[in-house]
Amino acid sequence: MRLLILLLICALTTTMTQAAEKITTTTNGKSFQSGIVLTFDDRYIDQWVEQIPLFKKYDAHATFFIDHFYTLNPAQINGLNKLQNAGHAIGSHSVNHIKAIDHVRTKGMDSYLQNEIEPSVKRLTEAGFKPTAFAYPSSSRNEEIDLALLKTFRHLRGGTGLSQGQRMRDLKTIFTPVDQVAGRGCLIGTGIDYAGTEKRPDYLTEIKDAMDHAKQRGEIVVFYAHNISENGPGHHLQPRALEEILAHAQQISLPTLTYDELP
Repeated sequence: MRLLILLLICALTTTMTQAAEKITTTTNGKSFQSGIVLTFDDRYIDQWVEQIPLFKKYDAHATFFIDHFYTLNPAQINGLNKLQNAGHAIGSHSVNHIKAIDHVRTKGMDSYLQNEIEPSVKRLTEAGFKPTAFAYPSSSRNEEIDLALLKTFRHLRGGTGLSQGQRMRDLKTIFTPVDQVAGRGCLIGTGIDYAGTEKRPDYLTEIKDAMDHAKQRGEIVVFYAHNISENGPGHHLQPRALEEILAHAQQISLPTLTYDELP
């Protein structure tokens, strides 16, 4: 029994040492050994801007993926500028939020790129936002589309969900060792809307556990949500839940990273 305990301690020490040795560098020169990548989709710009002080309180940053950019009014574009000036990243979520697989299957890859990707990048760039990343609407993707989009973007974001009874830390695809981030084009996230509400009462515990898991193993973990508000509209993460997540990240020294910072 004593020998078994010693072996277990040795194995745990080795694992922790290996995790600590995994260090990589962001595009702006900061090194990190683990991290959380928070992302928000669509165009809930007014609500996002309201949370700039909350993000600032925890020295945290997120990536906001925008669709239907051509419908935005000057005040909304100014809101995106406020987010960018506060250190957040602006990415592409396509032009019309169309499912990539459906479009490519019915109209072809060239049509998808010409109608959903190139105009999005062009409009964002002309407005002062250079998108380095793309989030698939409805997480609709495959490897063929990944390869086509990685000619334009440094990283992509897909998605996955929990099965009945599954723990979030067991969603292997949402974790990426930090020394593999640069070589992995598509990073998979999981949704965290409604965390801590009656709809998903256990999600905050699961999210924090997944963050602990990433910290311990020297990995990044990717999450996505939509609106940040008490009651919507649309899918939403309540500000109090967001604050719990940011506070936990600060407590365990887990850096919040934007897609623009990823190598």
